[in-house]
Amino acid sequence: MNRQEAHLEYQTCEDERVAPHLGDKVALLQETLASHRAALLLNRENLDIQFNTGQVLSSLAEALLEDEAEAEARATARPLLEEAADLFASCLAAQQREYEQMSMQWNNLQTEQGSLPLNEVGMQTEVEDEKNTDAASEASSAAGEWATVEEALTPEVILETCTAQLGALTTLLGLYNPTEVSNLEKRVQEGLHTVNTSISTLISLIDNAPPPPTIDEMAGPTLTISSSSTRKEHVLTPKDDALLATTIFQVAVAQASHRNGNLTVSEYASTVSTLFTTLIQGSQSPEQQVAQQSAYADALIDVAEEASATSSDAETQWNALSEAQKLLTQLVKPPYNAHLSPQRLADIFDTRADMDLTRFSLSFLDAAKPAWRSSRTVLVSNAGVFYRGAKSYAERAGEGEQAKAAGAKAVVAEVLKQVLENGDGAVAAKPEWKAQRAEVRQALEHMVNEKILGQREGEEVLRIVSQ
Repeated sequence: MNRQEAHLEYQTCEDERVAPHLGDKVALLQETLASHRAALLLNRENLDIQFNTGQVLSSLAEALLEDEAEAEARATARPLLEEAADLFASCLAAQQREYEQMSMQWNNLQTEQGSLPLNEVGMQTEVEDEKNTDAASEASSAAGEWATVEEALTPEVILETCTAQLGALTTLLGLYNPTEVSNLEKRVQEGLHTVNTSISTLISLIDNAPPPPTIDEMAGPTLTISSSSTRKEHVLTPKDDALLATTIFQVAVAQASHRNGNLTVSEYASTVSTLFTTLIQGSQSPEQQVAQQSAYADALIDVAEEASATSSDAETQWNALSEAQKLLTQLVKPPYNAHLSPQRLADIFDTRADMDLTRFSLSFLDAAKPAWRSSRTVLVSNAGVFYRGAKSYAERAGEGEQAKAAGAKAVVAEVLKQVLENGDGAVAAKPEWKAQRAEVRQALEHMVNEKILGQREGEEVLRIVSQ
């Protein structure tokens, strides 16, 4: 299989409209990886094949981490991500060498033609382009084969490789055991070199490049398949993606440092706040805000989990969840929600509800502050509203299982609210609660395992719906 066919196979696996109808995603990605490995054997030096193979390896690792049990997934995903990171690093180094050579050749050409009038240089270029185009056309017709159009190597293209490499490294750092110091240090240094050397240099090239000509300045007619009324005013650029990937990687480094005992959980939380605050200050478009604030909320949730798991720092956990709630609340309002799919909105509402129920549980700790205790009713009420919102958006997205799970979690929040309002009084189970008993039991098991609810609260809810 050639690289075009292999890449088309990968694009099919990643297409949310098509992939669900083709079978198990992990199996599809494994087949796609085999195709890319075959293409790589035929042409090891081809940078497109290297990059595409790295993408498939990363996607397969992520799919395994989502579908398999944690221990099994970590063991399977780790070598895939290590290989992906190495491929991206190799591709990046080759791209940088090639770009430097191109720049030197261009500078030499400018020096040689510097005495020619600008229009003559332009005419010479156009004539050469026409000759090359005609020759390519004749060769293609004679051979009767598809022509391959290679993407021009630009700083933006190289930045995409940097972003992909940092993405693989970010996930990989979380899979190493804290005792594997040498592995961690090696991967951290790889990422930091990309951040501090490659990305900074490429962004400088982009920022200092002359602006592209406007449509009015370009010769000849232009053609577009989208009307001005439907075209988006802002899109995420390779620079945006690289800056976000940089911040997420630096956060992963801070998390690894915390797990190694080099940072306290409060220092880790402070680092996350500083990194994302610096990034978000430069945001301009709604698309940027959505991407950056989503990532910031995810990072804060990770902080809360670390605070719960390693140090029982309830205040850091509470503050991280509160800040994440503010960020996600912004995203579900205009103009940001217009850039989110029903599936993504369902996920956000489900997460918001989980966070409020987690804070509800924290309010019962001995170390709970008076303000936490006084917010119990609001928290549990909001959780119910958010779960119902998640159910509604999941139904719109056609995600029946997610909608069913969100509905069951909404029952859990409603039962907890009734228990809270009744004090020591008995709470009678409603018929609609009993009708969802099996789903509620399953939801409670998940919520207790994820520490969204305590064991005691989970048992109380199950007792009531089982009456």
